[in-house]
Amino acid sequence: MRVLVVAPYPPRRCGIGAYARDQVEDLRSEGHDVTVLSPPDGAGENRAPFLGGGAFVRAARIGGRFDRIAVHFQPALYYRPRAPVSKIWTSLALLLLTLRRRQLELIVHEADPPVRRRPDYLILGLAFRSCRRVSFHTEAEWRALERDYGVRVRGRVVPHALSPSVRPSREDARRALGLPARERIFVCPGFLQSSKGFDRAVDAFAAMDGVGPARLPTGDGEGASLYVVGSVRERTPENETYARELRERCARVRGVTFVEEYVEDEQFDRWVAAADRVVLPYRRSWSSGVLARAQALGTPAIVADVGGLAEQAGERDVVFNDDGGLAWAMREAAGRGHDEPPITRHRPHESEWDPFYEPPTAPEERGKGRRMLLLLILVSVLLAALAQLTLKHGMNQVSREGAIPLSLSRPGETVRRVASNVSVWIGLGMFGLSAAIWIIVLSRTSLSFAYPFASLTYVLILLFDRLVLKDQVPLMRWSGVALIVSGILLVSRTPHT
Repeated sequence: MRVLVVAPYPPRRCGIGAYARDQVEDLRSEGHDVTVLSPPDGAGENRAPFLGGGAFVRAARIGGRFDRIAVHFQPALYYRPRAPVSKIWTSLALLLLTLRRRQLELIVHEADPPVRRRPDYLILGLAFRSCRRVSFHTEAEWRALERDYGVRVRGRVVPHALSPSVRPSREDARRALGLPARERIFVCPGFLQSSKGFDRAVDAFAAMDGVGPARLPTGDGEGASLYVVGSVRERTPENETYARELRERCARVRGVTFVEEYVEDEQFDRWVAAADRVVLPYRRSWSSGVLARAQALGTPAIVADVGGLAEQAGERDVVFNDDGGLAWAMREAAGRGHDEPPITRHRPHESEWDPFYEPPTAPEERGKGRRMLLLLILVSVLLAALAQLTLKHGMNQVSREGAIPLSLSRPGETVRRVASNVSVWIGLGMFGLSAAIWIIVLSRTSLSFAYPFASLTYVLILLFDRLVLKDQVPLMRWSGVALIVSGILLVSRTPHT
């Protein structure tokens, strides 16, 4: 079988890239012919820019040569931040890929809850629904996507399994890293960003005994230490600020060591193997490659109950919900805890890839959604009016201001004259764009609410005649337009479903 894998790929430093590498190695060991489409900084046989949907376009173009196409999906890989037009195009490119290549499989590592009034999310939901197979790492992720996007997908759950590059014993790993042999060691490994929540682990460690001693005594006389191991992957101002604040926080708490460096796979596996507990205090996540790696190496983890992590956690792992639960779990692991676990609560989901996402819960959010709906309606109507004017301009050119009108008795010549005019094509394109926006409007509200706004085209055409073409507009026509505007204002004030 010929397989195309679309994913980040080593030497790119990315957990999804490591997962894709293992997938490719497994497929090749089974005798499949595998081709990798990676970003320019990956070692794939084919390369294309991922941001902006370039990978989807390339996969659609070359996908006919393959029996199976596996696309690893995580929004930050493909969507440009703060670029709404690019996001719409990226979603369209993915939708076209799903429709054109039926052998496509989407492996969803993460997908943010949508802002349903936005077209990029709407189109993305259609892409999920159109895909013949969508794979998730947990049932919770699968159900969350269907619930948030309001679609049913042809889904399945696949293990989030990683193959460690080395499998050292705890003693060998500590010896290689220069760590104390008889200490209780907690390790927070991974890239530095706020969503990882490593600051929560530092605070929980400091609170384990009320203070942060250099060698926090445990129940059996040993000490305990926390190591935060990682580096900033994306040098955004937010990540740089978080790394600086985390560095300062670690320096204030004795017993905490901040190892700020990127570690290759073998060194990463040694840190995981050396730990008594891997601590994953994530604020948001769908699933975790670090947790999968810890499970493969036999290291128990303390895991936040976010996304699908609770489902991914094994029998030896401890799942917590809030900061109190994290502190209790770390005390227990250090042999200091004898109290009952605290009552926990869930945190709201936050968006990783869209800086403008806010969960629509407050009344002002509903008002914002209504304003956006009205804006989309007005844009669609304006484009329709401009399309009419552009078509009229084009037909004036074709007919030479009516001197040579079109004739149905010679259809071939008529089609040739119309098709050779640029303004006609521009007008038709504007009609198409207006219709696309109108479809989005109809998906968000009732037809009886939206359709009266189409009469605004009369108003816009009249204004164009008066202000651009300098035509005289009688008072009676202005009166009719005033009635139209009054009716539209009344409609806009009514509830809509």
